[in-house]
Amino acid sequence: MVAVEMKTSAVALRLRTVSWESIMVILCFFCLSLPVIALIEEYTGMANDFNDKSLLSFSTQKSKSDIWQGVDRSDKDLRLHMPSQTLDDQLPHNKFMAAKSAKLECAESYGFLPCSTNIVGNLFLLVVYGFLLLQAAQLMSNGSEQLLSVLDPGVIGGLILPILGALPDALLILVSGLAASGDQAQSQVLVGMGLLAGSTVMLLTLLWGSSLIVGRCDLYKVDGHLNAKERTLTKGLNLIDTGVTTDSQTRVAAWIMVLTVIPYILPQLPRIINKPSLGTPLVVLSCVLSFIALLCYCVYQIVSPWIQQRRIYLARYRFRKAHTLHKASLLSRENRWGNLLTDDGAPNKDVISKLFGYFDKNDDDWLSKEELRGLIVGLGISHEQYIPEEQEVQNWLQDFDVSTINGHISEKEFCEGLEKWIKSFKPMSRSVNDNSTDANSGPWDVEHAHAHASLASLLEDPEDEDDEEPAHQLSKAQIVARAILLIVGGTLLAAVFSDPLVDAVDNFSKASGIPTFFISFVATPLATNSSEAISSLMFATRKRKKNISMTYSQIYGAVAMNNTLCLGIFLAIVAARGLIWDFSAEVTVILFVIIVMGLFAGFRTTFQTWMAVVALSLYPIAIAIVAVLDYIFHWH
Repeated sequence: MVAVEMKTSAVALRLRTVSWESIMVILCFFCLSLPVIALIEEYTGMANDFNDKSLLSFSTQKSKSDIWQGVDRSDKDLRLHMPSQTLDDQLPHNKFMAAKSAKLECAESYGFLPCSTNIVGNLFLLVVYGFLLLQAAQLMSNGSEQLLSVLDPGVIGGLILPILGALPDALLILVSGLAASGDQAQSQVLVGMGLLAGSTVMLLTLLWGSSLIVGRCDLYKVDGHLNAKERTLTKGLNLIDTGVTTDSQTRVAAWIMVLTVIPYILPQLPRIINKPSLGTPLVVLSCVLSFIALLCYCVYQIVSPWIQQRRIYLARYRFRKAHTLHKASLLSRENRWGNLLTDDGAPNKDVISKLFGYFDKNDDDWLSKEELRGLIVGLGISHEQYIPEEQEVQNWLQDFDVSTINGHISEKEFCEGLEKWIKSFKPMSRSVNDNSTDANSGPWDVEHAHAHASLASLLEDPEDEDDEEPAHQLSKAQIVARAILLIVGGTLLAAVFSDPLVDAVDNFSKASGIPTFFISFVATPLATNSSEAISSLMFATRKRKKNISMTYSQIYGAVAMNNTLCLGIFLAIVAARGLIWDFSAEVTVILFVIIVMGLFAGFRTTFQTWMAVVALSLYPIAIAIVAVLDYIFHWH
């Protein structure tokens, strides 16, 4: 309870320092950007006017000369009586100016947000609107974190957090498909596909590899397998002997991510089998599958805390058994009773019987609750924060008092129960020599160390808690209210500036000649995923198994949301607006990166540092693949 109050206090402090300051930064940054845009437009406009006049003068002289040289004298006399407007209409420079005038047009978003028609202006707008979208994502992230600290983690962490994390991307995809007119929708929807592909590739390459580099520790072999030694880095940037180790649950998250790529494959089938008529039905089917996958993923996330609690319970139970057997083995050695295991690896019943008699103080062949407490104290079973002493007594009664159920443990019950405990470790313990003369080198010491490490990795670390106590505390209702305010504010900010950002990407593409897809592939994920990237890297820098597992789980979860929620919205837009599914190159890159990294993460829990080099190199390779498929093989 005290820990919860301290965590709530820390949350309150963070809320006070992030809400109004963030809002003021957003307003100031946006207001300052308006005069900068005006100056850029004025400067570049003057330069363009000078260039246009020079080009116009040259074009006019050359065009008139060409026209008159192409006609005879009588035709010239006839032309002298023609209206000047008719002659001017034939001059190429007038067609050039008309085309240029149409090209220079841009529409202000909502009638007042600035737009630009040149490279510098649109580049600045990309920075401004990208920054505002980044702040929107940060506000939603902060609000989600506060809700998670005071409400049920199952619903908040499983349903709300994943959706809010993908909301900026989803809004951009929605705007890119709905805001454009019918003629422009097919080209502008490439912004949405570029964001979808760029976000997925960036998460699994740049962020995945960077997290491995900053979170790496020294690697050592344990039972023939490489494992990272937490918070230890003495081997520098050694690509082989440094790396990270994650838990088994992170592997599950990686396989879930790989399974969510199925909706990408179905819309490609009409091209593969040359059946264009199946295009729209399969797009609709993929859309339905995406949202079904989203529902299943959210349900899994909701029940995941229960699964985690079950894992903690089992780990605690295993630790309790290993710790007890370790202490019993030491006591048996001290009294020269023998080992808990016979030479053939079976439980030593004579030693177990002597252990019972040692704590049966009144020799009545029963262990009462008082004698059980004496056993716990005599063995030196101190589980600290893992298992309270009274709970330990109840656990012994629950495990051993199974036949009489009278609140006492008979010798038969004690022997049978301890034998079951020993047999549960038998496959591992038989590989170690229990007859070692060193009391600290026996199998139960090894079992105890393994069980302790497994339990500790699942429990919260007190060092990770924020121990700074604020002067004023907020109530649970106040934290919820402020968290909702942050989430709503971030959502509105993302909704308002998604359309201008899409327009800026489109205008920058026209001004620079760079395809829209590549701009949105590189630029927009930096805005929508920056807060997630920063938090993931901060977790990784702690150099602990639990933190790096959380980092990679966040990455795989974000990709899964891209493959379900964001893809579902994109497919719905394509189907509703009757657009052509012409994204084979982009889908190929997404599948390539997800499958490669998914196989990396799905079959192992330890990653050596050289794998970060492979992951980072996949980012430029992905861009190159799209360029080759679209512009050399003409897939687009």
